Amino acid sequence: MELTRDNYYSVEADREYMSCSQYQAFLECEAAAMARLYLGFKPAESEALLVGNYVHTALESEEAHAEFVENNFEKIYKLKTDKKSGETSTVGKYAAFENADVIIRTFITDPVFQKFILMDGENEKILTGNIFGVPWKIRLDKYVPNKRLIIDYKTAASLTKTEYNPKTGERECFIESAGYLMRAAIYSEIEKQNTGNTEDAAFIILAVTKEKPHDKGAYLLNHAQRYAWELEQVKNNLLNIRAVKEGRQIPKRCGHCEYCRSTKVLKGVVPYYTLKPGFEEEREDEYRDIFTAYMEKAQAAGMG
Repeated sequence: MELTRDNYYSVEADREYMSCSQYQAFLECEAAAMARLYLGFKPAESEALLVGNYVHTALESEEAHAEFVENNFEKIYKLKTDKKSGETSTVGKYAAFENADVIIRTFITDPVFQKFILMDGENEKILTGNIFGVPWKIRLDKYVPNKRLIIDYKTAASLTKTEYNPKTGERECFIESAGYLMRAAIYSEIEKQNTGNTEDAAFIILAVTKEKPHDKGAYLLNHAQRYAWELEQVKNNLLNIRAVKEGRQIPKRCGHCEYCRSTKVLKGVVPYYTLKPGFEEEREDEYRDIFTAYMEKAQAAGMG
């Protein structure tokens, strides 16, 4: 399947290729990830995602931003209808998008950011590759081939707040907790496959926060040992993800995401302490009968 700007995010492309976002979705909830691919499930589009895309398209090109605004006009602008004439007019943008405009100005006016944004390169560069026997697709916010530079634009809640990782027992910065190092490792591996280079391309994140006043930072993610560790985690997780995606294994429910809540079936009364961490895995087989029918629908939708 030849990937383009128009079909990159399509269900058909997601069925054929793994991506960083899809990989993370499978780790969060296998059932929801499969429902997106084969059952037509579409999670509600969050304001944070809309704002992020609003900023990204502005940094991509005027045409891309105008198209995004046109397609999401009523989500971006406040509308008022005159009772007498029936005419509808705009009365400004919603607060999140007014704030996004300030974020965009921060990106395009900061001298350090400008240096990277104005470089001759390719915006929204699509590449494909094969990692551990699985076809992957990536879309680079900006790629500067002559400098072998990958630039990723990010809007973040905070650059300084950390989150606790229960698996490692450590607090992580936003780059770690959001999985950006995994993304950098995958992007770098596929870039090498496409260019024939053995050294990793430079991977830089340009980040602006949604805080008022906005914080900002430019970060180099290159770290060979961490990349190797991230790829090893991907290799281990892909064994299970591939089995689920190919229909050889019933997907597990996380039990608390949007999809799991909307399809939840009670089996009876359970002790309160099953709400505590550590009991989630005991629900693994609870929906086996439901997923037998689920997988039949997925097979009919074209799995495999």
